[in-house]
Amino acid sequence: MFFIFLFAFTIFLFRNAFTTYFFNDDFFFLKITRINSFGQFINFFSPIRQYSFKPVSTEVFYFFIHLFNENIFIAHLLGFLIYFVGIYYLYKIIFLLSKNKFLAFLTTGFYAINFTHVFQLYYLGTFQEVFLFTFLAICFYKFLVGKNIQAIMFFVLALLSKETAILFVPFLVLFNLFFNKKTKWKKLFPYLVLGIIFTLIYQYSLKYVTALDNYKISLNPKLVLNNFLWYFLWSLGFPNFTSDYLTSIFSFPPPHFWKLLKNFPEVKIYYQLLIGYYSLLIISLIYFFVKKRGQLKKFIYLFISSFVCFFIFLGPILFFLHRWMVRLSVPLVFIVFSLSYIIFQLLKLRKFYRVLGIGLTFFYLLVNILAIPIHESSSTFLLESRLSSNALRYFTLHKNEIVKYKYIYFKDQEDIKLDAWGQSKKLKVTLSDQNFIDHYFPGSNLQAIYGFENKKIPKDSYIINSLDILLHN
Repeated sequence: MFFIFLFAFTIFLFRNAFTTYFFNDDFFFLKITRINSFGQFINFFSPIRQYSFKPVSTEVFYFFIHLFNENIFIAHLLGFLIYFVGIYYLYKIIFLLSKNKFLAFLTTGFYAINFTHVFQLYYLGTFQEVFLFTFLAICFYKFLVGKNIQAIMFFVLALLSKETAILFVPFLVLFNLFFNKKTKWKKLFPYLVLGIIFTLIYQYSLKYVTALDNYKISLNPKLVLNNFLWYFLWSLGFPNFTSDYLTSIFSFPPPHFWKLLKNFPEVKIYYQLLIGYYSLLIISLIYFFVKKRGQLKKFIYLFISSFVCFFIFLGPILFFLHRWMVRLSVPLVFIVFSLSYIIFQLLKLRKFYRVLGIGLTFFYLLVNILAIPIHESSSTFLLESRLSSNALRYFTLHKNEIVKYKYIYFKDQEDIKLDAWGQSKKLKVTLSDQNFIDHYFPGSNLQAIYGFENKKIPKDSYIINSLDILLHN
């Protein structure tokens, strides 16, 4: 009954994901996975490519989307089912390690509804994080119960879903060193070998990815510390756009931050709730440790362990200029577990302790429920979906006429300034340059030309006013 309620509640909270249409990289993956032979399917697993090697979470996933006639609801439903499997195994792991069902329920529930999952559940292009989380959760559980072959199989699936699965190897080493000393070290040998093999496999595609400005590796300690700080603050509940306004955690917020709070009252309420939540948390911890000094050492050990694991699973992303909340799928587990453990310790006691625990639980639910619509907006996923859906309606209505031409020309209206979008510049991002043509006009030889790049309209062009797609409701 717990999981039926949790999954139903999670679907309700993230319900807008089911209507989020294809956009951006979706069109690229839909294009490369439109195949007609088994040999082409096998080629999905070739590491010789100029984009990230994630065959299971990209090519195989989008191949299944094609099998369901590119039905957007079924595509998201498939992603949610994979997510729920991961949630279930997260429960099994915590229950196995803690021997406490209530703590396992609490942690699992808190993780499942955390607002950061907007970034993993709405955009199909980021479902690689869901695959990573689920396969690693199953792998770790199978490892703990001694089903070694199954554990290795799911580790391979995780490695084929995202390169950061390699970070599971140092995590296992530390876990075995400090928490699972009875396990023989030779049990870890296959994971070490697979980690090395896949590190070499990833090298070819990663050299193209890290050549991009946002993904170039930087060994600047200030950047690493800054990235770590923001990922940590995001995991605690700070909105993803906070780092855009606060260039330094030690500096006073600039004037445009206060303007943000004035123009968007829901954001102001959210920050107030967040401050209230952590104020209550700090008060609860102080009161708890004053009364229960003997528990302090255990809590410190837990927090340090969670902090280290959080750091491990951030790994190389700390060295990138590009920060994105989507990457918290696995690191978030350890932060949520720490928060859940605090509340669990309060709830199992009586009187004022339990009141504090109930208050913290209520605050956590309230903060995340309010954060979801805020991040649906700040992520721009719903905006991107609306634009690509507008394009679908436009192309469907005019398809018979459009296919008679050689080019689609997206014309900008120069007397209207949309600095945040850039008219055809925005459409090029949303529609993934030329890749949208394979989806909207399969089998055609059409070519898209964007007005911001080429002011001259070629002959044999079907002209589309960019605003007809951008501003259509």
